[in-house]
Amino acid sequence: MLTPKGVRRCCAVGLTLAMAVAASAAAATLTVTVDMNPAPAGIAVTFRIDPKVLVVGDSVTFDFGDGGSGKIEYNVGCSILGGCDSIQHAYAGPGVFTVNVSGSIGGQSVSGSVQLAVTSSTADQEIYVPTGAHLKGFNNVNWRTDLEVHNPGTRRATLVIALLLRDQNNSSSPFKSTITLTPGLSARYNDILFDTFGFSGAAAIRITPIDGAVILTSRTYNQLPTGTYGQSVPAIPRARAIGFSQDARLIGLSHDPTLAAGYRTNLGFVSASPAPIRVEAEFYLATGVFLGRTSYDLLPYDFFQKDKAFEEVTSDLVSDGYIIVRTTTAGARFFAYAVVTDNITGDPTYVDALIPE
Repeated sequence: MLTPKGVRRCCAVGLTLAMAVAASAAAATLTVTVDMNPAPAGIAVTFRIDPKVLVVGDSVTFDFGDGGSGKIEYNVGCSILGGCDSIQHAYAGPGVFTVNVSGSIGGQSVSGSVQLAVTSSTADQEIYVPTGAHLKGFNNVNWRTDLEVHNPGTRRATLVIALLLRDQNNSSSPFKSTITLTPGLSARYNDILFDTFGFSGAAAIRITPIDGAVILTSRTYNQLPTGTYGQSVPAIPRARAIGFSQDARLIGLSHDPTLAAGYRTNLGFVSASPAPIRVEAEFYLATGVFLGRTSYDLLPYDFFQKDKAFEEVTSDLVSDGYIIVRTTTAGARFFAYAVVTDNITGDPTYVDALIPE
């Protein structure tokens, strides 16, 4: 009789241990809250967790649902402040996002989630000229940009012109000008970057209609003592920007790495989003041969250009090629273009990114 009792006691202890292991393996609930819901795009949302990160080894990772991620982890300040419990993240565009959080707090696995609605904060009536310049380029090319504005309406139009400078956050552009235009008239702003704003360099141009309607076009050209030659660059409404889950193509591209003959291709992006975004570019020969893929992180309303872009993926001559571009950031919107320039004469050809029907 003793042995069976001993066996039963053994099995009961084993069952208790198994239940304890199972309980410890299951992640404890982590409460996740936000300071505003819904939240406007481009505004940093504060996420908070309970319990807090408090001791050495504590760490939780956020998947923000738009391709972005973040982490709250222990540091000395967490002990002084009674725990670390907050992190901020801004969304590039509208949507409903599920934010998942997981990690370890107090030696125990924890996980939780929250759903966040993000609303649009950017008006689609904004118009973008993806590239402009007042600078000296390769082979002593003197790039200049003119902007033409026309009021087709029956009442006065008012608009704000802003420069989106290269490689920086342009949420608050230091270069803005408000203009008005009488019905039925046009206005030309020659060398607009320098003559209007006193700026030397490269920049995209954003036009925000305040009242009335306008039509715009622009020209970027090589200024020579004997005259000019250049390219028309379109003015594109934000509503036509490339969005998340869309692929756009740039075709008819060439690059001669010697730069002594043929052409070179520069690849440009303009973010139309109020938060950081990531864009990808896939490079191909005209025959469909894949050359490589690159990605670029853009700041809010950033203007970015990669000169001699095919050299990112190959050192060979590309006589005819194309590039597919997309964003991996949910809610993002952006523009993409290429400029194919004759290496000898500096004659440029603007190529707009097209979304296949």
